[in-house]
Amino acid sequence: MLGISTLCFTVAVIAGTWLGINVLQGRRPLRIMKPIHVGAALIGSIFMIVALINGEQGLMLNVALAVAVVAFGVLMSWARKKGFLIAPLYVCHILLAVMFYISLVSITLFPNF
Repeated sequence: MLGISTLCFTVAVIAGTWLGINVLQGRRPLRIMKPIHVGAALIGSIFMIVALINGEQGLMLNVALAVAVVAFGVLMSWARKKGFLIAPLYVCHILLAVMFYISLVSITLFPNF
């Protein structure tokens, strides 16, 4: 379950990176990229919760980080719909997501970490 979760989050990272690069270049990203980013993260979260239920205790930090990443993502989306571009929301979302992904990959590759 943990490997599948990591794979899903890898897809979410790739899609999020694509979104970020397009935004920085001032271009509109492909319409499908945002649903891919959100969907892959949602599916990865479900597999992560299943792994946690199956006894993977090292994921507690990841659950807390995932909640924070989702919260900043929702705030970003809401602010964007209102016409605001708030850079600190993007920075917090990205930094927390990087910490989350590094932690998840570390737990997946090094289970006794």
